[in-house]
Amino acid sequence: MYERTFGTEWNDISREEAVERAFALGVAAGMDSARPEELDRVLAAFPGSYDRSIIELAYDEGRTKALEAKAEEDDPDDEDVWESLVDDAGAPRDAPVSAALPGAIRELTLTEEPGEGPPSSLDLPSMLRK
Repeated sequence: MYERTFGTEWNDISREEAVERAFALGVAAGMDSARPEELDRVLAAFPGSYDRSIIELAYDEGRTKALEAKAEEDDPDDEDVWESLVDDAGAPRDAPVSAALPGAIRELTLTEEPGEGPPSSLDLPSMLRK
């Protein structure tokens, strides 16, 4: 299902696409169709530990959701589990990483640009404003 949706012929990959692929690889692993070589390839595309940890979190989240979906059904069909978690374009139906991150980090997004202007920590304290 993973290969049919995503394919494995890629050279460059964005962080967002890597997170989506990692989530889908986790779903596949939860359905006993693990592809460790593809996960290693996705991880190798990002040398930084921050990016790699986000990708690993997405993988873990996909695997967990697949295992939970299989446990809820008496006789789960792998195709139904896949379709309940990954849409036809390969994107996760729910945010793959936000549930796996602690509160302070969860508010950060992977795709938004940083805000304009100085951080609020550089603002004047209220006692110095008129």
